[in-house]
Amino acid sequence: MKTINRAFGLLLACVILGSCTVMQRTDLFLGRDIPGGGHVSDKDWKNFADSVITPRFPDGYTEWAAQGKWMDTQTHQTIAEDTKVVTFIGKRGKAHRAVVDTVVRAYMQRFQQQAVLQLCSKPGVQFLYNK
Repeated sequence: MKTINRAFGLLLACVILGSCTVMQRTDLFLGRDIPGGGHVSDKDWKNFADSVITPRFPDGYTEWAAQGKWMDTQTHQTIAEDTKVVTFIGKRGKAHRAVVDTVVRAYMQRFQQQAVLQLCSKPGVQFLYNK
């Protein structure tokens, strides 16, 4: 009972203080191999990020390099490829989804991708500031 009261107290404090906000976290896993040959170069990636992602997420996002594996839908072979993972955090809702969908469609079209993995979660978010 003590634990439940403590958890409820923390939740209530977050609501009252407004310091904890439930937002939408979206991670996109963007493969860098181009079907039929080729690779999304660092220059191609920078141009895409600068022209498509940054204007739609001016408050910021996080990106990092990864190595991914997935099943090719045409050959049914497991493919390993360099991947960019991009994380967006924003207020849940249709507007956030629409902007993320625009980024996904643009990437798929520009680099002829079969698929993009999109992982969505609803974390509790709190920004901590240096006072």
